[in-house]
Amino acid sequence: MARRPPSRPVRRPPARADDARGAVPGPRGAFRPFETFEATFLGHPEGSGGFLRVPGLPKGPGMDPMVDWRDAHGAIHGDRVVAEISGEGWDGRLKARVLEVRNRGEVPLPGTLQKQPWGWRVVPLEPRLPQVIAVPATDLAEDGELVSVRLDPDPEAKQLRGTVVARLGKKTDLRIENRLTAALFNLRTAFPDAVMRELAPFPTEIPAGWIEGRGAAAGAAAPRAKARPREDLREVLTCTVDPPTAKDFDDAISLEVLPASEGGGWLLGVHIADVSHYVVEGGPLDEEARLRGTSVYFPDEAIPMLPERLSGELCSLREGVDRLTMTAWMTISRDLEVVESRISESVIRSGKRLTYDEVKEACLDRAGRKRAELGGPLCDLLDQSLVLSRQLTQKRLGRGAMNLDTEEAEFIFDAEGRPVDARRYARHDAHRMIEEFMLLANETVARFFTRRKIPTIYRIHDEPDPLKLEIFAEVARAFGLLAPREVPTPEHLNAMLDKVRGGPLEAMINTLLLRSLKRAEYSADNIGHAGLALQDYLHFTSPIRRYPDLVVHRLLRKVLRGEALPDGLHSHLAVLAKGASDAEQLATEAERENDKWKACLLMKDKVGRRFKGRIQGFSAKVAFITLDSPFVEVGVPLGALGGNFGVDEHRTKATGLRGSVVLTLGDAVEVEITAVDEDLRRVSAWMTAAWAQDDRGKPFTFVPTLAAPARLGKGDFEKPRAGRVEVRVGGERSRRPEPPKGRPPRKVREAPGRGRNARTKPPKGSVRGGAKRKPK
Repeated sequence: MARRPPSRPVRRPPARADDARGAVPGPRGAFRPFETFEATFLGHPEGSGGFLRVPGLPKGPGMDPMVDWRDAHGAIHGDRVVAEISGEGWDGRLKARVLEVRNRGEVPLPGTLQKQPWGWRVVPLEPRLPQVIAVPATDLAEDGELVSVRLDPDPEAKQLRGTVVARLGKKTDLRIENRLTAALFNLRTAFPDAVMRELAPFPTEIPAGWIEGRGAAAGAAAPRAKARPREDLREVLTCTVDPPTAKDFDDAISLEVLPASEGGGWLLGVHIADVSHYVVEGGPLDEEARLRGTSVYFPDEAIPMLPERLSGELCSLREGVDRLTMTAWMTISRDLEVVESRISESVIRSGKRLTYDEVKEACLDRAGRKRAELGGPLCDLLDQSLVLSRQLTQKRLGRGAMNLDTEEAEFIFDAEGRPVDARRYARHDAHRMIEEFMLLANETVARFFTRRKIPTIYRIHDEPDPLKLEIFAEVARAFGLLAPREVPTPEHLNAMLDKVRGGPLEAMINTLLLRSLKRAEYSADNIGHAGLALQDYLHFTSPIRRYPDLVVHRLLRKVLRGEALPDGLHSHLAVLAKGASDAEQLATEAERENDKWKACLLMKDKVGRRFKGRIQGFSAKVAFITLDSPFVEVGVPLGALGGNFGVDEHRTKATGLRGSVVLTLGDAVEVEITAVDEDLRRVSAWMTAAWAQDDRGKPFTFVPTLAAPARLGKGDFEKPRAGRVEVRVGGERSRRPEPPKGRPPRKVREAPGRGRNARTKPPKGSVRGGAKRKPK
């Protein structure tokens, strides 16, 4: 059994003059040695110990204190516990011990109901909860069906018990993975009756009084100041551009080319659905939207933040239908400066609902039939929009914004709704056109608040960690993408991204650069957006699917109408921003998990088939391979390669066969699918060939030998911790001690069985046998 690296006591920095006790330095400064705190216990997939999630602290790799299984005090995944910091691990990560388990988690858990001779039990789908749950007999579901179970709150009970509260369905049900994902992440799927009652009085068509400023949505509080009539833009040519499967259209654009006599330039209008007109602050609908925080999008289904009647009907900017909007007007000079901006409450009538591919066909491919279908005025609008957006992109990159494109998978479904293929989502200038206009509108509204010193919810992105950025620079220099003394400035990084775009190193560089960047989040304190190289930025353009956008609209309305802002607004916005950031991260995790589920459904009938792909990443025990077609990710256990492969500390390469084989991110490989585990959402494979390098960097074709079962376990996907990595693959250390040099001692040379004529003893049970021969 491997010995764990010894933990060392927490280093206490010198106490400050205003603090008698020193806090743990760095991002963990909120923890004090041996001071108790409350947290949520997060189990480990392998069942050995776990981590502590402390409310109010930022989330990220290495931020959660680690708990050894001997210090867990019987806590299981989801428990509310009282703990204390006890030291540091060998990699510098904080260690903690659980002192008390307050209560079990209150969130119902999905699992499989099973009948046993002694009674009923539920096997949880959560891999971090390996314990089975004893439940009483229920009429809600039958043996083998998927259910939702609520744990008994008593943490002192010797047997983990619970109660079945809902039936989720059968494993063979269509889209059952969507229901299970929602249950696994505790996503709110049904709207309360109070929300639906609030929606009932809303008229289908916009009353004239709303446009003239003489009325408000049902249930809305009377304005404190007289509202002005809305700006009537129904005669202005506007259009929406969205994916073909979109149902909620929350943004439209208009563009006018200014005459040369006025200095030239453009008048850009970004028109956003006025959701705040319908969602009353503090009402049931607003409370439900706040709790959800954002819409969650699965490949074949969406869990909306707002009910369908609002998101898909009353607020959706449908073609040829009058809709209430908030408009950001921007006058852009020929040198791409916003010389004037204005925000207004408006009403529009969208002239055309377009998809990105339709814009590409008409304006990029210049298809005559499509241009004739759209008409001259709309084609002129789109042509000028593409010209302006390209120039805005160049300006954005010139000021130091990151030009990082991430590849997304697009699942293709048959008529019955089952996945049949996965492809790279194609992006082109039509996507970038809308993105540039939305970025400019968000920046314009952020400046509106900043210049007036009015609190709001900003979208912030802190500067990258210098240490992580330097680690990335070291790897980039090793591949010749940075000069030895070149500093990774935004200009150099963008040049590097352009150089590797479309090549074998693109995935590796994008992955490593993303690791070095911090996560963007919402905040009431404006520290700027490093990724966009902007000092003022927020989210304004998607109030149908993001709660911070709705809050921004609500504040804009009060300012435009001259209403007084409430006391303590900044503190209230800080709470909303934290909740929105947490909801966004939860939605992202749920969407990724659902993508993995879809990949399992797609690949389960492809076991035994071979596919080509590239190495996308490494964990301590697994190489992640992204297949070319279908575009999904599979895992290859390093133990299945033979040769005792180990991963470097930056997780960029795996070295085996005593350094003679090096597998690097971006290397082309061929794999054979060996297993699909829907319960763990894992697709396993083993590598049949790899285009690797030897210890001198010379490329060659490496054909591994199957040295271990090519099936992934629960903990195989655990990412390695920061710092020096010494992994165990196939039961051996990745860094084996070299054999002693020189001639062995005489005692060893003359030992029985080691002579020149010594005969190797056959293994027990060998057909060669070692018995004495019978005399003839």
